[in-house]
This record gives sequence, C-alpha cells and structure tokens, in this order.
Amino acid sequence: MNQQAKIILGLIFLAVIIALPVLSLWGRVRAATDVFASPIQAGCYIAAAGDCRIHVDPFTIVLNPGSKLVYFSLVAQRVGGGQTVLYNFKPDLSNPVPLSGSSYSPSLVTQDFGAVCGKSYQISLQGQDTLDSNGLVMGGTGVFACPSSLP
Repeated sequence: MNQQAKIILGLIFLAVIIALPVLSLWGRVRAATDVFASPIQAGCYIAAAGDCRIHVDPFTIVLNPGSKLVYFSLVAQRVGGGQTVLYNFKPDLSNPVPLSGSSYSPSLVTQDFGAVCGKSYQISLQGQDTLDSNGLVMGGTGVFACPSSLP
C-alpha cells in the first residue's frame, strides 16, 4: 500500500471516529428548557432613616410555546445570610396565564421590598411552566449592596 492510500485510509478512519458519537445521538437530542425571563433588574435604596427597600423593575416571563405558567417567585439571597421569598405568584387554575401567546408580564402588587440597610443581596426569578417537571431559575441579578446610611 502506498503512502497516499495510507493517508486516505487514516482520514476515513478519523472521520468515522468523529462521526460515531454524533450519529449515536441522532434522534435522541432533547429540546432545551425554553422558560426564561427578560433581564431581571433590581437595586436597593434608603426610603427613610433605617428603612431600605429593594426595587425590582418590571420583567417578562417567556414560556415554552403551548405551555402555561405554574408559578414564579422572586427570591432575595442575602450575602452571608439566608434567602427570603419576596413574592410568590400562582395563577388561577381555571384561567392560567398567559391567556394567549407564550409570554407573561406580571403586574406585581409591589415592586419595593423591605431590606436590611448595609447588607448585600442577589435576586433570582424562579418558576415553572406546564412543560417543565420542576422549578427553574429563569433569571437573576448580580450582587448589589443596600446603602448603610443617608448621605
């Protein structure tokens, strides 16, 4: 066998080695979870002396096409402390949201939640749609600090 034939056989062998794992997954690839949220924006401010508040901007939840929202929760994780559910929402069972389409923009009862001045927080939006088997983190903020005193 000449050198050129050996190179061609080697390339064919290499192509088969690369293609086998890909071909073994053919038809078994599972769709990624498609429930997520628009960017979650939040910050902290002093409402009065010793009274800090976390403000969360409006957001939109995007669901798997054809699914309905099971729940969503806004959760505050205090750095060096525990986590607190700030807001927990479950839709009416007979009229689940969204009524049409695949997105839902909640109108929160409040957008400002009590916080401890001088502490740092991180906010996550957790939730589930009817096509997911469990709850997921749909979005969140980085760590931000509440001011410790009035300027």
